[in-house]
This record gives sequence, structure tokens and C-alpha cells, in this order.
Amino acid sequence: DPRIPFELANVYLAAGDVDGARGQLHRAIQIDPQNVQAADLLAAIELSEGEVQTALHYWNATGYPIVNSVLHNTNVAFGHWTVREANAFKIGKLMTYSQWRTTQQRLFETNLFSNVGIAVEPAPAPGNYNPVILTTDKTNDLYNVAFGLIKGAPYETTYLDFWNIGNSGMSIQSSYRWNYNRRRGEVHLDAPLPVPGVLFFHAAGIWRSERWDLRQLQTDAGPNDRFQYDSTGFVTEFKYIPNFRFDAGAGFEYTNRAASGGVPNLLINSSNSAKFLYEGSLRLLDRRYQSRLHAEGYVARKGILGDLNYNAGTVELNNRFLISGDTLTALDWTVKGGTSWGQLPVEDYFVLGVDQHSSNLLRGHKATSHGHYGNAPMGTSFGLSNFNAERRIAILPLFNSLNLPYLDLKAEFFLDIGRTWDRENNFKQGTLFVDTGGGLKIGTPTDALNIIYGHSLREGGNLFILNLEKKW
Repeated sequence: DPRIPFELANVYLAAGDVDGARGQLHRAIQIDPQNVQAADLLAAIELSEGEVQTALHYWNATGYPIVNSVLHNTNVAFGHWTVREANAFKIGKLMTYSQWRTTQQRLFETNLFSNVGIAVEPAPAPGNYNPVILTTDKTNDLYNVAFGLIKGAPYETTYLDFWNIGNSGMSIQSSYRWNYNRRRGEVHLDAPLPVPGVLFFHAAGIWRSERWDLRQLQTDAGPNDRFQYDSTGFVTEFKYIPNFRFDAGAGFEYTNRAASGGVPNLLINSSNSAKFLYEGSLRLLDRRYQSRLHAEGYVARKGILGDLNYNAGTVELNNRFLISGDTLTALDWTVKGGTSWGQLPVEDYFVLGVDQHSSNLLRGHKATSHGHYGNAPMGTSFGLSNFNAERRIAILPLFNSLNLPYLDLKAEFFLDIGRTWDRENNFKQGTLFVDTGGGLKIGTPTDALNIIYGHSLREGGNLFILNLEKKW
């Protein structure tokens, strides 16, 4: 009789034993999978602990809850048009976890909110509920602007960002690195477009003036190992998220290059490049074990703007397994590989190492030496695996100071294994690099700052790293 474990669950709750109540409710649902009372109470318990997916799993098995109305920060009217367009809930239909995760992912992609959450409140009609989309806006107050100007000082970089200009949804992010050997300026525009589901538009202008020294990497070092590289270019991209399990994007990038010297095979010259970009992600699993397949690349072709023909692409499989929900002890590992076709310009070689714009992390290798690029492994193809183990230390609430709702402090250990190949035989290859280390991870809802010590087991190098990664 499912009524007996259901009543026992209420007794356990009255005594403050949530785990005991959860066990009895599971027993009631085992006896009667369509038991609405047990599913409602179990869902309420899971929601109170932030387990939205688990709550809706048990709720949906009984055909509930039905969406009555969608609220934004407890208000009937949406506070910003992007929330209306990003909303995936359907009034009169079943409320599902897929709808919630899709809404959350779209809102994070707008770059307007520092945090996005969900609450569920009952509606007057039986079995009907209101999903409440909870957002925290990024702000442009003097305190945040001043922090942006100084936060990149360790990397000799200044940042200046403005969010949601004129309530339009457009945001501008800019940075300038004044390091004499690696000067770089960037301006990025994010503009979500008002179509159902939101179409995300991104544009950027990038200027680079860098000094390279390839003596440590070349197979045949010579007098032309040092050279100056300068470029000015722009990128335009569109991205769409039809469902949280899948997203796709495409764009165009043009680079006006100016370089001379070095090895001729590295195209250290003034040939310009025009690339057609593509990317896509498929989330395979999204429970205690999470898995995502991501691919991206480009095709550079001669034409009205470009002077070069070459292609490149990468594929990676991201994995995460949650060992303990209480301490957020988890294992993360990524397996990644990339290859290219045609004759690559020097700046488009794959680099395994750490830099401000690193995409392939080998955390015992720094991409620069004495201020010059050319210190980390480079090649026309690569294979890489990154392994992380982490455990939560504490959560620090910031109440949206510095546009951060909280900081999640974790201890972490990592192991990186990578190798490069160069079909042009310009760079040393065939070495299997193994790096290891550990440190502190400071997480937010969208990003994580890693403060770690890295050590190269093969070469004996040591490195202290500040690395920012975007959560997938």
C-alpha cells in the first residue's frame, strides 16, 4: 500500500530527516509509479536542494507538472526581451528538464546575465505550476568598470566591458595587452537577435603585433628564427541553440597579415587570409555522468579578400562524472585531436601550451619565452588529453559584486598528455609530453579561474598559471 511509505515520509520530514523521507517516497513510487502525491512531495524535496533534473524526472512520470504561466523574477511581464525569446516552456504543456536547460543555456549565451536559475510555484488549477525564470543582470557601475581596468594587470592587459547597452541586448567587451613583445587589442560585440529561440550574433576586431622566436622548436635552427608578426582583422559569427543538447554556428574571418623573415614554409609573409568558420556541439549525456562532443574548424580560400588555401579542424569529447554531490567531488577528462590541410601560416599552427588565448592546454608548458612566442609544442596536427580531479572547499556569496553571484572554491589535480606532428617538418615532433600539477579552481555559473602549479615531467619545467576556462 503506497499510502504507508507516503505517511512515513511525512513523519520523517517532520523530524527533519530528509534522506529518510526521500527513501520512503522512492518506496511509494516503486509500489505505484503513478502516485501523484508521492511524486509531488519528492519533487518538492529535490527542488529545495537544487536538483531540478531529478525533480522533473519523477514529476513527469505522473504526467505533471503542466505549465500554467511563465514568470520572470516572479513578475508576469518579462523584464527583458531576450528572456521572452529564449523561453522554451510551452503554456498548457508538460514542464520538462529539457525546456529548462534550453532556456538557461540560451540566456547564458546572451552574455547579459551573471546567473540564471529556476523556481517552480503552484498555480490555482490542480496539477498546474508556474516556472519562474530567475536572472541576475550584469551591471555597468563604476566599481565593475574600475575592476575591469586592473584585473588583467598580471598579464599586462586592460579590460573595458559594457553590458546591455541601452537595454538593447548588445554588449561590448574590449581588451588591450600592452606587453611590448606581444601587443594585442580586441573589441567584441555580442548582439542577440529577436527571433524565437534567439539567434546570437558575434563580431570582433583584432589587432596583433608580436615577436616570435622559434629556435627552441625548429628542427633546423637558423639565422631567421626571429621575426615580427603584425595583423589586423575581423570576425563575424552566428550561433543558434535549438535545444540544450545541440548548438551550431558559422561565420567568416578576415586577417590582413604583415610578416617577414623566418622559414618560407611557415608563410611568414604578407599574404592575407579569408576563412569560413563552423562549429557544433552535441551533448550526449546530461545526468551524473555528462558527455559532450564538440567540433570546430575553418576553410580558408583564395578569393576577393584571401590569398591562401588551407583548412583545419578539431574534434573533442568532454566528459564529467560527479562522484559526490555533497562535496562536488568530480572527475573531468577531455580527449581532443586536430589536423590541417594545405600550407599553414605560422600563426595558425596548433600550439599545445598556456597563453591568454589558449585552446589546447598543456599546463606544464608556457607558449612564450622571454616575451616571445615560440616556446610550446607546435604542429600541423595534434592529439591531447586533459584529466582533472576536483573537490569543493567552500562557496563564497558575492551578491553580484563584480557581476559575480558567488565563487565556488575547489581544490584540483590535473594530468595532461599531448603530442604534435608537423608534416612540413619545420618543428620537432614525435615527443609525448606529460604535464601534471594542482591548485585552486574558482568557479562562477559560466566560467572558472584556475590558479595552479604545473610541472613538465619530461622536460622538468615548472609553471605557475592563471587560466580562465568557459564551462561547457
